[in-house]
Amino acid sequence: MDKKGAKGYWISTSRVIDQELFADYVKKVTPWLKEVGGEVFAKDTEPQGKERTEGANLAVICEFASMRAAVEAYESSAYQELSKIRNAATENATFTIMEGMDEAAKFRRAMGK
Repeated sequence: MDKKGAKGYWISTSRVIDQELFADYVKKVTPWLKEVGGEVFAKDTEPQGKERTEGANLAVICEFASMRAAVEAYESSAYQELSKIRNAATENATFTIMEGMDEAAKFRRAMGK
């Protein structure tokens, strides 16, 4: 975990079924995310769901400074409470935490290797 220069990411898809409750989640999670050093990297309310994500009306990628930061943020008691709101407002949700490419891999890719 935590390859040099590799960022951590949350990747989530879901179908929002309670817009009001989900808006409450967004209102609460946005400042918290900033506090823990995360940010929304990409968001789509019309994703093209494939392979068990058909019907999703939300896809979000959040970026963190490292894989460790992404995991710690997710496992924190604060986020576990926030996730209860997200889970109640959505269905068919997926949630994955992954590590991005490290600096060496980015360099090799840039060099065409």
